[in-house]
Amino acid sequence: MMNSHSEQDYKYLRLHFLILEKGEMEWKLLSLKPLFLFLLLLVVLDILTTNPSYESNPLTLYVWSQIGIFLSAWIKIGQVLFLGVLCVSAKKIAKPTEWPFAKKTLLGILVVLVAFYIFVVTWNVCIHVFY
Repeated sequence: MMNSHSEQDYKYLRLHFLILEKGEMEWKLLSLKPLFLFLLLLVVLDILTTNPSYESNPLTLYVWSQIGIFLSAWIKIGQVLFLGVLCVSAKKIAKPTEWPFAKKTLLGILVVLVAFYIFVVTWNVCIHVFY
């Protein structure tokens, strides 16, 4: 009798793990397009909310003094668009067996960049609100 309960518990746990695996599969269906568009939006918001008087990055200040803020902004947008071209090119060039790994890699890069720019835009907005 005790053994049959253990087997039933095992079957219940097995069903629970299958449900969790299905949930993970839904997460893997995340597309690159929404993350890329959100990153592009965040970069534009970063450019619009940056206050040059509170910029503390010496490299940014040097670049602004050499080429100007306007051209620097276009270069930043161009870099994000270039990343988008790389994503599209990777999808077209990669073999069907290589695409899942390439997609995971590109998703990882995009997630890190989106998280960084969320922080930067939040920081810029806080500077505008509190100063």
